[in-house]
Amino acid sequence: MAGSHHLDPEEMRTVAVRDLLPAATRRRLGRIKRAVLDQPGPPTSADRTGKKAERRRRGPLPGVAPDSAAALPRLELRRNAVLSGQDADCLILEIGPAHNAILPKRDGYRTKTLDHLDRDGLVVKYRADKGVDGDLIEPVDYVVSPGTSLAEMVSEQFDVVVASHVLEHTTSVIDFLNDCAKLLKPDGHVALVIPDYRFCFDRFRERSSLGRVIDASESRRDVHSVGTVTEFAMEAVTHGGVIAWAPGHRGRYSRLHDTEDVRRLVERARAQAEYVDVHNWVFSPNHLRLLLHDLATLGYIDLWEKSFHPTVQHEFFINLSPSGSGVDVPRHRLVQRADAELRSLDSSRWRPVDPDARSDESQVR
Repeated sequence: MAGSHHLDPEEMRTVAVRDLLPAATRRRLGRIKRAVLDQPGPPTSADRTGKKAERRRRGPLPGVAPDSAAALPRLELRRNAVLSGQDADCLILEIGPAHNAILPKRDGYRTKTLDHLDRDGLVVKYRADKGVDGDLIEPVDYVVSPGTSLAEMVSEQFDVVVASHVLEHTTSVIDFLNDCAKLLKPDGHVALVIPDYRFCFDRFRERSSLGRVIDASESRRDVHSVGTVTEFAMEAVTHGGVIAWAPGHRGRYSRLHDTEDVRRLVERARAQAEYVDVHNWVFSPNHLRLLLHDLATLGYIDLWEKSFHPTVQHEFFINLSPSGSGVDVPRHRLVQRADAELRSLDSSRWRPVDPDARSDESQVR
């Protein structure tokens, strides 16, 4: 078999002798070998205790909720966060929930749903995905194509406009939020549920800058640029085999797309014939709070922070309202907190590459 290693007689004798030794002796010899070769060994109970003590001394990661917050069932936590200050019988618009609505009609909420396909279209779209229960897809009240103004298509106003894992997909943060603001009642709010880039496939991308957000609004486009699609596809990773994870998750990183996949996505984006759905924007919690505060202060949006909930698992929550009181700390504190989030990134370990496979560099012509 290609890549297999056959033991010669001397190696076979060594293996046989080693296997006859008591387990404690084998472990001791392994530690001596690693010490000589300067190789890291498996963590001992003392190592694990020391790491836990160090985490306690450092405190929680910046922008991450304490462990007690994660004890609440996830759906209940999400509902509490997005409804913050609103009655359960308020009028709601949920944008792009697909099969994972937070406030679905079937649970008694007065919710209207907006998506890029009607229900039948969404059922077809997710039919091949074994992780999706098509029965959970809600009837769609408003079908809006990417690039279309929400306010032009929706005639109602709502107490809460929910955008869960939507903002990062938009072509313009400013225009999307201004569209949402037009759909609010006077005391309504926009509820944003956002993936924390430190704990999802965006882990190795740069966070989105104020300048790029403003430029995207000044030169608004209906589809993502070739550069955006390229960056997303080249940098996307898995961690321990998953694309989103909770703080403290253990595993090694590996690329989500090989180079040929990247080329195919880039060609789709270059053709401009269709919307290629990628994460255009990359956020951590206090970084986004700072960005939204600056946009409101400069007059690009008329939405101010009403409430904030730090990261639980891989997502955080920010509610914005024209009547919001704004952030509860001076701007420089948000700068410090956003900087601390950047400095809290884990030390990345990568899955070993198959030595028989061509390197990424050899595939680039």
